[in-house]
Amino acid sequence: MKRGFKFLLGLFFVVAIPFSAYANDSELVTKIDAVVNEGPENGNYFVGANDVYMWLKMKKTDFLVVDVRIGENAINAYKAAHIPGAIYIPYNEMFKPENLQKLPKDKKIIFVCHMGVTEALLVVPMRMLGYDAYGMLLGMAGWQKDYPTAEYVQGLIDAPKTKNYTLESEK
Repeated sequence: MKRGFKFLLGLFFVVAIPFSAYANDSELVTKIDAVVNEGPENGNYFVGANDVYMWLKMKKTDFLVVDVRIGENAINAYKAAHIPGAIYIPYNEMFKPENLQKLPKDKKIIFVCHMGVTEALLVVPMRMLGYDAYGMLLGMAGWQKDYPTAEYVQGLIDAPKTKNYTLESEK
C-alpha cells in the first residue's frame, strides 16, 4: 500500500508542477475547462466492465480497448490475459507519435489499467487531442475474476466500514 501511495504522490508532482507553468496559458486552460465541464454529461468519461462486455457480445466495432498497464510484468500480464481485441500501449508511452497513430479518432478509446487509476489520467489529454477517450471503472480488477489487485481494491472499499474516517460538514 505504501508503494501505491508513493506512486500516486509522485504522479501528482509529475503532473501538478509542470501544469502550474501552463496555468497562465488561457487557451490551454479553456480547452481543459471545456473537456472537464462535459464530463458529467458523459459519465465522467468512464464506462463499466459490463458495458464493454455487452459491446463485445454484440460484436460492436465502434470502440477500441487499449491496455495501458505499466510495471515490470505488465506486458506479460497483457500477453497472459487481456480483454478481447485490446491492444497494448503502456501508459508512459501513450503520447509517442507512433502510438497515437495506432488510435482511431472515429471510435471510442477505452483505456484499462490494473485498477482504474492511471488510465484515468489519460482521458482528459486524449480528449483534448480529439479522441473519444474513456476509462473503464476499476480497470482489470473490475473485469478479471481473481485479478491480483482486486483484493486490494476491495480492501479500499471496505476500509471505511471499520475505520470510521472523520467527516465534517458545512453549515
